Amino acid sequence: MNSKLVVSLVLLVGLSGCASSAHHSAAAVDDNGLRDELRSVIASARDRVFPALVNISVVTVDYQGGKERKGQSTGSGTIIDKEGHVLTNHHVVNDGHKFRITLSDKQEVPATLVGEDALCDLAILKIDLTQMKSGTSLPVAELADSDKLQTGDIVMAMGSPWGLSRSVTLGIVSNTERVFAAGSEDAMDAMQDEAGERSGLFTRWIQHDAAINPGNSGGPLVNVQGQVVGVNTLGGTNMGFASPSNLAKDIAAKIIKFGEVPRSSLGLTVKQIGKTSFTNGVLITSVIANGPAAKAGVKPGDLVTAIDGTPVTVRFAEEVPPLLKSLADRPIGGTVAFTIERDGKPIATTITTEKMLRDKGDETLLRGWGIVGREITEKIARDRRLDSTQGALVGGVRSGSPAALAEPAIGWGDVIKAIDGQPVSSLKDLVEKYRVIMAQEKLPEFLMIEFDRQGKDNVTLIKPRPEKRDDPPRELPKAWIGAATQPVTKDLATKLGIEGSLGFRVTRVYPGTKAASSGLKVGDVITQLNGEKLTPKGVQDAGLFQRQVRKLKAGESAKLTVARDGKPVEVSLELERTRYTADEAIKSRNEDFELTVRELTFFDRDDERWDDSVMGVYVEDVERAGWAGIAGIQPGDLIQQIDKQPVTTIAEFKAVMEKLAKAQPAKVEFVVLRDNRTFFNFAEPDWKPTLKDETAK
Repeated sequence: MNSKLVVSLVLLVGLSGCASSAHHSAAAVDDNGLRDELRSVIASARDRVFPALVNISVVTVDYQGGKERKGQSTGSGTIIDKEGHVLTNHHVVNDGHKFRITLSDKQEVPATLVGEDALCDLAILKIDLTQMKSGTSLPVAELADSDKLQTGDIVMAMGSPWGLSRSVTLGIVSNTERVFAAGSEDAMDAMQDEAGERSGLFTRWIQHDAAINPGNSGGPLVNVQGQVVGVNTLGGTNMGFASPSNLAKDIAAKIIKFGEVPRSSLGLTVKQIGKTSFTNGVLITSVIANGPAAKAGVKPGDLVTAIDGTPVTVRFAEEVPPLLKSLADRPIGGTVAFTIERDGKPIATTITTEKMLRDKGDETLLRGWGIVGREITEKIARDRRLDSTQGALVGGVRSGSPAALAEPAIGWGDVIKAIDGQPVSSLKDLVEKYRVIMAQEKLPEFLMIEFDRQGKDNVTLIKPRPEKRDDPPRELPKAWIGAATQPVTKDLATKLGIEGSLGFRVTRVYPGTKAASSGLKVGDVITQLNGEKLTPKGVQDAGLFQRQVRKLKAGESAKLTVARDGKPVEVSLELERTRYTADEAIKSRNEDFELTVRELTFFDRDDERWDDSVMGVYVEDVERAGWAGIAGIQPGDLIQQIDKQPVTTIAEFKAVMEKLAKAQPAKVEFVVLRDNRTFFNFAEPDWKPTLKDETAK
């Protein structure tokens, strides 16, 4: 079977150099047969896995600059059991707040995160089976023994590249033991994502050339028997890398059982001896202060020659991940006997393992104070040389917030130790104190926050009371002429046939205004206002005409001299009161649905050609991955109804939103006007607060 498939692949690129047309015809017949056989094998393998292939849509939450930012991402995954567990990548679900799974039959159902493992870049989601159509049976893919995979084997990469529908690409295995370590780098530290989490410590990747793109992450790598041999994780420049299925099976089983992957830590890093003068053993490159290895007397530069009495030699980088995994898989709190060589002398020591803790902890936004709080993990404490993991790390401060306006201001990297004299032991403790304080009917005027900054103990006062947002200042009504204009300079005047007459060309006469009934026309060039010449020098003087009008009084009469068809014409009209602009409109920001609306202005109606019967609130800004954004609400929409309640003013918008916040419905309907079409949109809010998105109201 395999030999025929290889021949088929060769023939797919075409035959060349045939001795005669007869030979070519015979080869073509054979080629067609092999093509059909290859197509049949691929189709059979595809059909065994495709039903279990899913698309994963993720709403992410992260924090930058003291603000909460939501985003959307997509990835792929594979259903691995009838309970609805989906195997995917950690980086697909990382920072995930909400997950939706699209099944092969197009059903879209919610899912929850069971657990994730950054060190192997794997994760498990669980489909909410109660939300599936009655009678639906979940298809399950089979995970094969990846140790049987060989270089040259044909494989298929399946997934949803670029968030598109499911696809399959074909290639061969290029390497079954790829690691990312070069030169003097430690294999275990060679991969690290931008968030500071190590990845790939225990992985020897399957390298292949089946095309994968963003969106393929988490999708299965499949052999010609229709079995999953890997989880596609990295790709680009005609190279793809997948986590072996044997590793994935082990990680998945532990996550499903424990919600995490329990591992032991020895507090050391190692390196292969291939480029050293040593002939056996594995080299210790670093030891964590006060860690298990350090407590056992192990030092950097020691050569480990035996573990639990078994000789060990690691010559190549490819041998490092299996060794690290075997040590991490030891029972937590157990002992490991090391025989080491130091200065040519053998030393025996026993290391008592500790639980390996996460590199990155939880984080949340304390919106009322403008502080992003982060959990202090052992790694963070070690990297920042903190005395302990007590307290909560400040991961960001919003500009203009109470924390930023305090004296001294709270800043990135500070460690919050106490609030009003009450110790803060952890991030959860900080969040709980924040909830209690902000839930009070009357907030205190000041809070005293004690924080550590580079070893110095500081205290500061913040004002927890939210500042009342004032409506934008409105200019006092002044005189106005209901027309839009553009400056006419010397060269433009010549082209318009009114050489020597500078002024302002009318581009729009607003309907229903005094200007519209005065006889003023589009194309008129206003050269004088009440006998005073208008002489714009360029586009920088675009507002000069209306500024001159504002010097007059509303209700008075004004006389315009305009050039029309090359002749001067006198136009008299009554001056009106100025109309409010978008900058002066009353606004309202709703943090639940993450959108900002403002009142509809005269100029909005004119721009959109909406008459006075069109009512609503104008969407000025919307967070793309917020509840309103996911529902399809866009800037420029006019919201006319929310949950069947008419919304014609900002006051009505606020009242509806307050009602929703109390009722917390599962679905909220929006009726919006966009251009000349009415749209029905619905949001599915997730009202339940979590540590990640905690924002006290």
